[in-house]
Amino acid sequence: MQVNYEALIDETKNKMLKWQEINEQNMWELYSNKDGYIVYTKKNPENGIAMNRTQTEIARTPDQILDLVGDVNKRPLYDEKIETAHVIEQIDANTRIVYVRIKPPIPFMSSRDLVMVQKVYKQNDGIIIVCSKSIIHQKTPPINKVERAEMHLSGWIIIPQPNQMTKVIALQCFDPRGDVPQSVTNQYAKLQSDMMKAAVKYIALNYK
Repeated sequence: MQVNYEALIDETKNKMLKWQEINEQNMWELYSNKDGYIVYTKKNPENGIAMNRTQTEIARTPDQILDLVGDVNKRPLYDEKIETAHVIEQIDANTRIVYVRIKPPIPFMSSRDLVMVQKVYKQNDGIIIVCSKSIIHQKTPPINKVERAEMHLSGWIIIPQPNQMTKVIALQCFDPRGDVPQSVTNQYAKLQSDMMKAAVKYIALNYK
């Protein structure tokens, strides 16, 4: 694996762990608390782009959750906003380069796509982290009439609980790029919470 990819994703994972905390320093603002899903928003202190943090609990094991959310090929199974998703290059057992194309939120707007490095971290305390960040990949240049977006940070923090439940936290900082009205940018931000709800529903129905 190229050293820059390794350093990049490790740095992104550390930011995820730091920013996922609900404290005074992180300045999260509560957006909604409904049906077991708690959603916070804030501006990324590095670039001012909107970030989302969505949290819930599910009566499934961390490995069951990882089996779904850690496999980009399964993303279209639960996320109807995805046109296509696949692995471009498998770096090692836990690290891969992935491609995701997102349907436009409104008609007459181009799709957005992402090329990201993704890594799964399994900590000694049982916590699992799935972390992704946009990269430039020479073998996957931008596609005509598809806007290459940027994922500054995206991932899942999967935390086992003592009551046979698993806490799941999803964080995302997504820049759709291009000439996008603020109202549409807000729709993209909402997709993260919708994605978590869809993933949790799929896990509940398909993992026993």
